[in-house]
Order: sequence, then C-alpha cells, then structure tokens
Amino acid sequence: MYSISQIIADSKGVVVALNWAYSNVDGTISNQLRLAEPADVSTMLPRSEVTETVAIEWLEAQLGNTSEDFDKAIADRKAQKEYAETLSAYVNTDGTFTLVEPEVIEPEVVTQPA
Repeated sequence: MYSISQIIADSKGVVVALNWAYSNVDGTISNQLRLAEPADVSTMLPRSEVTETVAIEWLEAQLGNTSEDFDKAIADRKAQKEYAETLSAYVNTDGTFTLVEPEVIEPEVVTQPA
C-alpha cells in the first residue's frame, strides 16, 4: 500500500516531488520521487487540487518499481534481520573464543514528584 507523506511544490505551486512510502505487514520502504521533467499535464494541477489519490497515481506512473518489487525487498530485509539476530559474537580470550553475552539494558524508571 502506497502513501504520500509530503508533496514538494515550486514557487508556482507546481508539484515537483513526492515523499512516499510503501508498506505491507512486514515493513515499509520510503523515499522521495522527483517527478519527471518537463512536468506532464497532471502535475500542472493547482497544488490545492492535488489529493493523495492523485499523487499516488503520479507515483505509480513514474516509479520504476512495482508493488511486487517492494514486497520482495521488504521480505529480503526481514529475512536478513532475522538471520542477523541469530548471530553470536565470540571474543578472543588468550587463544580461545568466548561468547560475548549481549548487554541487557534495563529501562529507566522515571517517577514524577507527587
């Protein structure tokens, strides 16, 4: 699912870029798309008439990737993260390697004065 967090317009009110995100249940990919120049007729709409639906249409028309590409990229990133979480570090201690225990950071408890 695509969403647009910002549109970027020039001094004439012509939309020149979109800050976008693609999300699925496993994560999000986001970036900025500079709209093609010269701007097509659709980008000549007054900025006040540009809705998220219109901006997503522009995005899908000009973006070089498909939803399937982003789904794969998010799945690959999730798999890499899950794999990285299985790795353990061992430090050289006088010629032998000892497991480095992950540091557990306890949350700080902040109390408000009564």
